[in-house]
Amino acid sequence: MSYICPTMAVVTIRMSEEEKARLARRAKAAGVSSGALVRQLVNEKPLATAADLLAEMDSLMGEKRLKIQVRK
Repeated sequence: MSYICPTMAVVTIRMSEEEKARLARRAKAAGVSSGALVRQLVNEKPLATAADLLAEMDSLMGEKRLKIQVRK
């Protein structure tokens, strides 16, 4: 039996595997679950699209020039 809190809406976001991995890394760094991180970011600043959420998430990760680049 599942219980859904009547005050919380369910949000579905389509994400690529790379985006999921970035979200997971950011959540792990913050010490929270991916869902909790998304809720936290959404509550802090209104976002119109998932791209807005990912851009905001990237900005919180720190200096872009210092990011480790994955070599293929």
